Amino acid sequence: MRKYLSIIFALIFLIGCQKNVIANFDIHIENLDKYNTSYHDLSKVEIYKDNNIFKILKSDFPIGGLERNIKIDSIKEGKYSFVYESIFGKQIKTNITVDDSRTYRISLNPDRLNEKIKNLVFENIKNEEVQLKYRSSGCFHLNEDSITILNKGNEYFVKKDDHLRKIDKKTWAYFVNLENKIRHIHKDRGCTSVDSFIFKYKGKSDTVYDGTCNFDIVSNIINYRKKNKI
Repeated sequence: MRKYLSIIFALIFLIGCQKNVIANFDIHIENLDKYNTSYHDLSKVEIYKDNNIFKILKSDFPIGGLERNIKIDSIKEGKYSFVYESIFGKQIKTNITVDDSRTYRISLNPDRLNEKIKNLVFENIKNEEVQLKYRSSGCFHLNEDSITILNKGNEYFVKKDDHLRKIDKKTWAYFVNLENKIRHIHKDRGCTSVDSFIFKYKGKSDTVYDGTCNFDIVSNIINYRKKNKI
């Protein structure tokens, strides 16, 4: 009898110690690149709980996307995944574990790109220079400029009119990431504006075009250079 009573009391104790988690999701659809001022929509987000579909968020309109801030309450304990498609056409999954009764801020980034192309020219420059010419033209605008980055040993410089200005590796890494994004632009057309990117290095050159109106990378470069005075 005492044995059974001990088991019952142990079960009562364990049940009493279990956490009754009731949490909230504060979902933000926002750009990962802080220099990207364009609004990129998400039309659909699938939410999974413990690998089973929990909720599907879909836009009510054929044109446009979800609200940029979505709140969901009464969330129970578990492992959640948020699955959506980026502007690069890649599936993105954001995972979070809910184990406490609080508000969880969820950042979903339409401009996120996890894949990386090998042999990026900005990444592999050694004691040489790479020039990027960029141009955006449309019915009512024309923006064009160029930037040249040079490597000497472990140091990087921006070259302008034969003058060198040293930059840190964080700035160099920005242009590595920028090139990776440019080379992931899909070849769809249909936009009245066309952006072009010409990479010149080792006596060679190659060009990438963006006729999608989805990326606005030229504006991102302009914002980055202006704010960082490059």
